[in-house]
Amino acid sequence: MEFGPGEAILVAAAFLVGFGNAILGSTGGLLLATMASILPPPLVVPAHAVLEALRNGSAWYRLRRSFSLQIVVAAGFGSLLAIGLVAPFASVVPAHVQAILIGAFLIWACWWPAPDPGRRFPFRLPLASSLTGASSVFLGETGPLLRPFIADEPVDPNLVPGTVNAVAAIQHGLKVLAFAVLGAAYLPLLPLLVAMVVAGALGMALAARFRIRLPVVLASLLIRLVVTALALRLLAIAVGWL
Repeated sequence: MEFGPGEAILVAAAFLVGFGNAILGSTGGLLLATMASILPPPLVVPAHAVLEALRNGSAWYRLRRSFSLQIVVAAGFGSLLAIGLVAPFASVVPAHVQAILIGAFLIWACWWPAPDPGRRFPFRLPLASSLTGASSVFLGETGPLLRPFIADEPVDPNLVPGTVNAVAAIQHGLKVLAFAVLGAAYLPLLPLLVAMVVAGALGMALAARFRIRLPVVLASLLIRLVVTALALRLLAIAVGWL
């Protein structure tokens, strides 16, 4: 793959996302929105899964002493079944439909409240993880759908961040494996993905090194506005307005 302006934008976005995650804890789908604006729709979720598997995996490693193994096993089992069953159907979704799904999901994640987990019942967590895992095959993200169900489990709140990262890493890792088996074109993307991983790590290191502080409310609002603009552009292109 040759590096052009689009690839440079993706690397810069990875740096900003790494920087923002280190300061704010989340960048609200900014990386997915940027990737969806530049990469062909069939490559967005497979490429995003690689980056998120590494990011969530590294966060899980940092919090390896603070997560619920029981929840990770239950959610991992549900994710394995769902992603294994659903991933083969990702290739039959038309590119414009996938772009519409991603754009609509990004807008929802920015402005609508997280889903209500409802009352607890047996096997709720494996069912919820299977639904979020299956959805992420088409939508890319898992966090906004997954976290409410894990946080609602009878678990120490201090274990929630590590557990969410662990389950998200498993879901994204399973998607990477499934897409690779199904023939996703990862090899041509490898230089770009490596550059984005390095840029993200540099962004996190810079934020930690200089202990930069940002007004959280203002920064979060700005990110949501940028993500919404990118999502609207994606929707407009998908329906042929641009």
